[in-house]
Amino acid sequence: MAIADRYDAFLVDFDGVVWRGREPVPGAPEALSEMLAAGKRLAFVTNNPGRLPEDYARRLAALGVEVAPARVVTAGAAAARLAARAADGGGAFVVGAPALKELVARAGAPVLEGEAGREAAVVVVSAHAGFDYAELRTAKLALDGGAAFIATSRDPTMPMPGGDWPGTGAVLAAVETAAGRRAEIAGKPERHLFEAALEAIGAAPAEGGEEPPRVAMVGDRLTSDVAGGRAAGLDTVLVLTGATGREAAAAADPRPDHVVADLPALLA
Repeated sequence: MAIADRYDAFLVDFDGVVWRGREPVPGAPEALSEMLAAGKRLAFVTNNPGRLPEDYARRLAALGVEVAPARVVTAGAAAARLAARAADGGGAFVVGAPALKELVARAGAPVLEGEAGREAAVVVVSAHAGFDYAELRTAKLALDGGAAFIATSRDPTMPMPGGDWPGTGAVLAAVETAAGRRAEIAGKPERHLFEAALEAIGAAPAEGGEEPPRVAMVGDRLTSDVAGGRAAGLDTVLVLTGATGREAAAAADPRPDHVVADLPALLA
């Protein structure tokens, strides 16, 4: 029996699973389309907040994978919800890409720019290409003043075709070191992202004794995808097209429920 036939739904990571940088992983779009055609419910979960959910949905559509934006749950969206609650009407200083700032503003926390960020009620951190000392200083001063502290993930790197790039964990380490504080994590492996994704596919915990759908988390990273999926009570599938090699997968404790070469292997 193919692994895909054992489950009703899948939560699927993007980076290192569906694509690496701008290039799709060979066979991944076709495998996802086949799963959708077979009636599998898919939600996409990513710790990369560099795009809006609707942008990710358009990118998938360009690869022939049609899903609604509501089926794309990003750590940016999860962080934005946490930030709006923590700010409680105050402003947010966002270390991150324009998409993350837009999500925070949509959630109801006005985004403060530049020196005004020192007065923020919440600081939100994610990796972005423009990270600099001025942002680090402003974030530290806001945190020294009592701002809440949220980050999208602790992923140290993100897989790219020419070699891994620094991820949010690298930027977050600088802010945490400067402020002497630890951030609350919105993305994987924490529960917030998984709860939102299960809700998006109608797979939240069943009530009234109904049989819950069989859901598996599919990702390429042991510390976020596999650890988070297991903590959420899901079976886990590790693909070897991203951050984790076969040796590391074999040495993992606990091991993923399934280790496969790539997404098409789910259907074999």
